[in-house]
Amino acid sequence: MHTQQQVRDLLAPADPARGVIVPSAPLSAHDVIVRAEASPLSPSVPARPRTSRRVVLASAVVAACAVASAGLLPALRRGTAPTGSRSPQPADGIVLQPVAYEIAADAGPAGPHLRALARRVADAPSDREGGRYAYHRVKSWGGMIQESPEGYLASFVEDRRSWATPDGRRWSDTTVLDMEFPDTASRDYWTKQLSGPAVGRSTPPAGGPVEEPPEPDGERALPTERAALAHLLRIDQPAGDVAKAVYDLFVQYLVPRRARVDVLTILAGKRGFVWRGRVVDRAGRWGLAVTADLTPPADQPQNPQRAQMLLVFDPTTGELLAHEYLELAPRHRVLHYGLLLEARRTDTLG
Repeated sequence: MHTQQQVRDLLAPADPARGVIVPSAPLSAHDVIVRAEASPLSPSVPARPRTSRRVVLASAVVAACAVASAGLLPALRRGTAPTGSRSPQPADGIVLQPVAYEIAADAGPAGPHLRALARRVADAPSDREGGRYAYHRVKSWGGMIQESPEGYLASFVEDRRSWATPDGRRWSDTTVLDMEFPDTASRDYWTKQLSGPAVGRSTPPAGGPVEEPPEPDGERALPTERAALAHLLRIDQPAGDVAKAVYDLFVQYLVPRRARVDVLTILAGKRGFVWRGRVVDRAGRWGLAVTADLTPPADQPQNPQRAQMLLVFDPTTGELLAHEYLELAPRHRVLHYGLLLEARRTDTLG
């Protein structure tokens, strides 16, 4: 990935910044890697006037792609928050903590558990409802990353709504919410730079939903055949890339019950997914979790970078509730999260 547009094309409807004007000149993935390797800290988020920082599009999507091609992006690593005496955390400066796993160690393959979930999948509201539009609401962090010259990172939470019709037309709006941080040092730096209270200022969407430009090749319908669905999930790629594709799928489509069963059984047969048991996502919902580790290519045995993708499924409907991208080493921190808050049909636009 060398350009912002390539990254946007890859993110597609999962891009939390669709319809948002991106300030400042973006860094390429290569620049992010160089900057991260040269800094004791790491990546970044959105910007404001009169501060020396750059904006770069870097989400869990970019992370998975980096793994598939040239290993893990250092910009997508995790870092343990620095220790030592620090002032109390500002009310507007949330430092993200990873979702706690029920099974943190000695976790076994996810296959048997995913098959059990597939056997008991029930209807979701979207399976019973009618309506002209397929409606999604997704809250995410890490899609727009801001980095200071010293390497301190931050990103704004974005709340995105979208409405799509069967013919491929799509409308969306995005509300920019509070700024959050991957570690304490980054929070302290950006809180001072942005004068504290301004960090948590919301920006409501102006003028209601905006129709998005059509996809270059037109938006494809969700495949109904299992083999085609497996292809869409990139099942021939490492498990981390498959996890990213699952997130994209649920963000873009209303996935019917039959397809959800297929998704779960496809993942059950994919090597690399680990069972994590019951978890509570960032929206306070109970779910069933699996992870897929991301490791450097075999020809880079000395590369210290390690990361992990987390998927959280609804224990009743099998819908995807949450996705998270974590850096495991050399640091331990959250680098991206996505919460699928609503997925239903409606006759109302906006």
